[in-house]
Amino acid sequence: MAIKIDPRPPAFSSGWQEFAIIAIVCVTQLLNQAGATQGLALMNSLDSTFPNVTSTDKLWFMAAFPLTAGAFILISGKFGDLYGLKRVMMCGILWSILWCLMSGLSGYTHSVIFFCICRALHGVGVAYVFPTAVGIIGSMYPVGQRKAFVFSLVGAMAPTGGLVGAVFTGLTAEKGHWQWAFYANAIVFAILGVAAWYLLPNVPRHAPPEAKMDWIGSTIGVAALILINVATNQAAEAGWDSPYVLVLFIVGILLFVCFLYIEKRVEWPLIPKEVMNIHIGLILLIVGLGWAAFSVYLYYYWSMSMNLKGWSPALVGATYVTLALSGTAAAFSVGALISRVHPSIMLFIATLAFLAGILMLSQTPLHQTYFCMLLIQQIIIPFGMDITFPAASLVLSDHLPKRHQGMASSLVSTMTNYGLSASLGFAATAEVKVFAHTGDLLKSYHAAMYVGVGIAGLGCVLGVVLILISLFRPPHWDDTESTAEINLQSINIETGLAGKKPPVQDGAEGTSIEPHEQT
Repeated sequence: MAIKIDPRPPAFSSGWQEFAIIAIVCVTQLLNQAGATQGLALMNSLDSTFPNVTSTDKLWFMAAFPLTAGAFILISGKFGDLYGLKRVMMCGILWSILWCLMSGLSGYTHSVIFFCICRALHGVGVAYVFPTAVGIIGSMYPVGQRKAFVFSLVGAMAPTGGLVGAVFTGLTAEKGHWQWAFYANAIVFAILGVAAWYLLPNVPRHAPPEAKMDWIGSTIGVAALILINVATNQAAEAGWDSPYVLVLFIVGILLFVCFLYIEKRVEWPLIPKEVMNIHIGLILLIVGLGWAAFSVYLYYYWSMSMNLKGWSPALVGATYVTLALSGTAAAFSVGALISRVHPSIMLFIATLAFLAGILMLSQTPLHQTYFCMLLIQQIIIPFGMDITFPAASLVLSDHLPKRHQGMASSLVSTMTNYGLSASLGFAATAEVKVFAHTGDLLKSYHAAMYVGVGIAGLGCVLGVVLILISLFRPPHWDDTESTAEINLQSINIETGLAGKKPPVQDGAEGTSIEPHEQT
């Protein structure tokens, strides 16, 4: 059966303008994912630049970027709602240019701590770029197959961005000029900024005039997420009995409790009160666990390939071709799957893909060729990536009132990024403990992978619990409308905007679109 594509929306004056704006949003997704994989390619290449690089430092090469990207996404959505999407996006681009340049220039400081800080601040910039770009293009399309195709195309850029970031950074590292990976990033951001300034439309403020930013809740929430993450990642080196690790972790937990308390009482909360229930909590936890397991997979796939197999960074990055091709196929096929299978079941299937990938990696013989188990893993695990977000967004939309549809995708995006960063500390702790007792690097890597297996397995168990709860205790909302059309725009996009009211055909801003009555 042929797929009918609806006509080009009136928001675009020509096909060329539509193509250009779609290309801009695709580039923001590519830069987002490329930034996440750059740290992996550099884990063994910075010893000559920074003295005394530890295993925990290498952990932060990857973890710093998604930590801040995940922590600031909700705030960036609220900023876009209050101050304008394009304005916030341009500020994020300028910030990203600055800290990409500083990441490269940090080599002259010979401080690995400063390099990791630059990576984290780069993640802050991306948190303000990609979600707002998605919000702008989301406001330009009415519900329909054309919108679904466009957002699938943007979603397909995620594995492609990972491939580009890994290969280019690996090549520059091998040539001894790793700084140019970040300089090139800054150049692309600059070109993106010029194109966005001239081509993207100015979307007016959609929030009510009396709406305000929850500055106290935002500050406390972000601080809590950062402190908890820093504690878990530093515990791998310092140990959980270290006073400063315990203090950071306890303070982070207390701040998070304060954040939840504040959100329940302020007039304009960052997170709507309707979000705080068992269904939403399970969904977000499942998504976070799945992506946490994927993070362990990525880190120890690179570690095993470079440290035990002896592959170069560029060669390991080249194997991402399989990941990119499979991920692209998943991105364009998941829409058809979601239309036929209940989204909570799709979410469970995604957790199985994450589990299969990390479990197979933990059992892969060291001297086996890539074209056996490693190839199969990289075909399977992208389906976890590209199913999780749309399936979770649909489930959340079933449980949330229509006025909070934009919040659904934003919350899922926060969990994906935060999961990427938070899990590495637990896996690395197992690695350090086993290596201290055995002196066997392969066994220590397997121990870390088993942590990932446990995380993914817990996600599968919670997926079953969610299905049962959805069947026997479905939530009811007075103002919830059909969400099948609303969530076409969510397919395969790994982010969203917080606090958006669904836009209508006249160009109001937001990432979700309400269905219009057919006449």
